[in-house]
Amino acid sequence: MSRPGSSDEPSRSARAEGFPLSLGDQLVANGCVTPRQLDLALQRQRAGTGGTHEAHLVGRTLVEMGCITQSALLQCLYHQFALERDAYTVDETVRPVIRMERVVKILDNRRVLDAVDLSIPANRVTAIIGMSGGGKSVTLKHMVGLMKPDQGTVWVGEEALGRLSSRELTRVRGRFSLLFQGGALFDSMNVFDNVAFPLREKTGLAEAEIRLRVMRCLEEVNLVGMERKYPDELSGGMMKRAALARALVTNPEILLLDEPTAGLDPIIENAIHYLICDTFMRTRYTMVVISHAVPEIFNWCHHVIVLHRGKVLFSGPSREVVTSRDPVIRQFIRGDLDGPIQVI
Repeated sequence: MSRPGSSDEPSRSARAEGFPLSLGDQLVANGCVTPRQLDLALQRQRAGTGGTHEAHLVGRTLVEMGCITQSALLQCLYHQFALERDAYTVDETVRPVIRMERVVKILDNRRVLDAVDLSIPANRVTAIIGMSGGGKSVTLKHMVGLMKPDQGTVWVGEEALGRLSSRELTRVRGRFSLLFQGGALFDSMNVFDNVAFPLREKTGLAEAEIRLRVMRCLEEVNLVGMERKYPDELSGGMMKRAALARALVTNPEILLLDEPTAGLDPIIENAIHYLICDTFMRTRYTMVVISHAVPEIFNWCHHVIVLHRGKVLFSGPSREVVTSRDPVIRQFIRGDLDGPIQVI
């Protein structure tokens, strides 16, 4: 599988208006499969599952039928994502799904967040980048109410988290799933039980329904057949995929990913980025990704927020951050030793 921008990337001539299209329609619009192949795949899904199999998994069925390879499927989805990414603009008339207003957080006598104002657009992928210790993970924890600001307000939709009761906060947290930096899988549980854990803890679903959901999520991240493995039997990439499956199993509205590619080699990092893209194109969840994979992450997100020393230096489309003239942003993106950020 090649990296985005390589010579075998699909042609960008098929720009569909009025996106998002359904997954199958996206594949047809990009010339990846024919309408006939899509119809046959959908018929096969309905016949094989009694009509209950989700249409966003039609890509998997097309692969199984030999209509397209797995690599070509991911390339087609990235192609459509890139069209949307390049067309993305900040719409000030649309209320963001998450916003922080003048948020201050002091830890160990240090202002980790210093009057932060930021907005997270709904149904887009937002990357938060910056130097280590710049407040990225603390920002993520404020979004889901795991930390409370010393000053300022965090909003999720129309609800200010600081004004909610414990019960109301639990309800709002139900809109989120969080993929922790290290995966945070339970060593004593196999992959199936790790993915099933939030359903067993937070829902009253019957075990048969839990099994259906877990296996569907494992299929989405290509881990079917690994459900009885334990974390110490998995590679780093498999652990990330298992953790992503656990984050997806509750069908969240908002998915927070803390360094999803940390500690992975370049090939596996690339594969995880494709998997995140695949997940977004199928589900249209709002995603917030903390990443040090600069500049690669700009290929995989619509919106970028740059945090530096607890302040927002930039917030806008990913295509604009790469042309920023701010010396701190330019040094960070390029990785230069010379500049306003002193590291040696």
